[in-house]
Amino acid sequence: MTTTEIISLILNFLLGGGLIAAITAIATLRSSVKEAEAQAEQALAEAKRMRAEATGTELVNEEKTLQIFKQYIYEPIQKEAINLRRSVNRLNRAIEKISDCPTAATCPVRRELQDAKDNPEADHTNADQ
Repeated sequence: MTTTEIISLILNFLLGGGLIAAITAIATLRSSVKEAEAQAEQALAEAKRMRAEATGTELVNEEKTLQIFKQYIYEPIQKEAINLRRSVNRLNRAIEKISDCPTAATCPVRRELQDAKDNPEADHTNADQ
């Protein structure tokens, strides 16, 4: 092969199918990469949207759970505690007045309270009845 033939083959390759195929492949590759990047960004945006939606649903569920807890557990217990506190306060006022009672020496309520104070286990047995 002569130098002219070699140059001719190289030019034919470069100017023929080889160079054009390489340019086409590079262009196709670039567009494929851009398309893949766009799809990846879209998938990421969708994932973020779904995560935000799930977080919002979790917050709604937590709020509903808190409302149910408050309505059926906390508020009834709070009301019962207030009623119990009032009853204990009334009982304390009544106990304080026992000493002023003219029949304090023979008062069965005073005797029961005194027995409960002296023997705490007796109070438990009366509570079971």
